Amino acid sequence: MVHRVQGVEPGLYLLVRDPSRVARWRAALPDASWRAPPDCPAELPLVGLREGDVRRHAALVSCAQDIAADGAFAVAMFVDLRAELEREGPAHYRRLYWETGAIGQQLYLEAEALGIAATGIGCFFDQPTRNLLGLPEADELRSLYHFTVGGRVDDPRLRTLDAYYHLDRL
Repeated sequence: MVHRVQGVEPGLYLLVRDPSRVARWRAALPDASWRAPPDCPAELPLVGLREGDVRRHAALVSCAQDIAADGAFAVAMFVDLRAELEREGPAHYRRLYWETGAIGQQLYLEAEALGIAATGIGCFFDQPTRNLLGLPEADELRSLYHFTVGGRVDDPRLRTLDAYYHLDRL
């Protein structure tokens, strides 16, 4: 969900990391535009699904959290859950979350290197996210993790305390 990225129109985009899964996504989203953004490097498999302002939708699918709408972009990480669990077994579910967390960690590091910020979004709605993309109801593609990248906003509600700070008052 791209909101404010120089040279990229706002809208919904898809990056399929495994080329063997592109056909799966094309079958699930036949009405998508499937055009790469202008000047997108050929080695980056990023394609547009549809252009337009999706900030409000990004916030709504992320439990009405403005952080999903206020940054440069927000990400929903998807997996073909049934196929993965049938192929690898139920224990693979944990590995899928580990992998999305590793991707999130890489996004954290890249954002910090650019002097911006990033954060995982712990609360999100799978079905509304699927609806936003236009996935058919029966499709087994599921979102496992959401993430956002953008300018840093300090939240005054959060505090950092030293370990055992409460013992200083004894």
